[in-house]
Amino acid sequence: MLELLRDEFPDLAHSKLHYLEAEGLITPERTAAGYRKYSRSDVDRLRFVLRAQRDRFWPLKVIKEHLLEHGVEGDGEITSIASRPGPSATMHAVRLDRSGLCSRAAVDDAFLVELEQYGMLPEGQLFYGATELEITTAARDLAAEGLHPRHLVMLRTSAEREAHMIRSVASPRSRPADPASRGEAEDYARDLGESMITLHSSLLRLRLRGS
Repeated sequence: MLELLRDEFPDLAHSKLHYLEAEGLITPERTAAGYRKYSRSDVDRLRFVLRAQRDRFWPLKVIKEHLLEHGVEGDGEITSIASRPGPSATMHAVRLDRSGLCSRAAVDDAFLVELEQYGMLPEGQLFYGATELEITTAARDLAAEGLHPRHLVMLRTSAEREAHMIRSVASPRSRPADPASRGEAEDYARDLGESMITLHSSLLRLRLRGS
């Protein structure tokens, strides 16, 4: 099961599968010996759930609602463009190689190298998703106004501090004796991150209003 999704989700672990099963997102059959048996539809459903979390930051309750309303079509693709909570709700799933990212963001490879140099993008990545595309596009627009990646390091360090704070709050939910709890902690951290993004955006708008 993991091997079928490892290329797109290299960090996927059995603990995540157990958690999603406990939450009713996937329901694999069991063999007579008690082993889980995943069908093609289970794989497509899981791919949809993982993409919705990664690329749109949907909480599990929203994913459940979507699956009840729309199900999964095709190869686990996110087909609905319905409005969902959170500032990342309208992001569409993408999977791009380096040249594809340059093409979609209308930048050259030298710009990606600069983003990597200042920690905006990870180095050595083979494929990029919606988040990397959003970062590259936003950085391109800011660079056009004279705010180059070297000027944005404070944003990266702020994001790193916020991520550390969220992980410190979420990590106690991951219990070694309970494999599914790791997945629970990951989803809890995602929800906290979405709230942090909302708060940051609102504070920035508030400060700009008085400028």
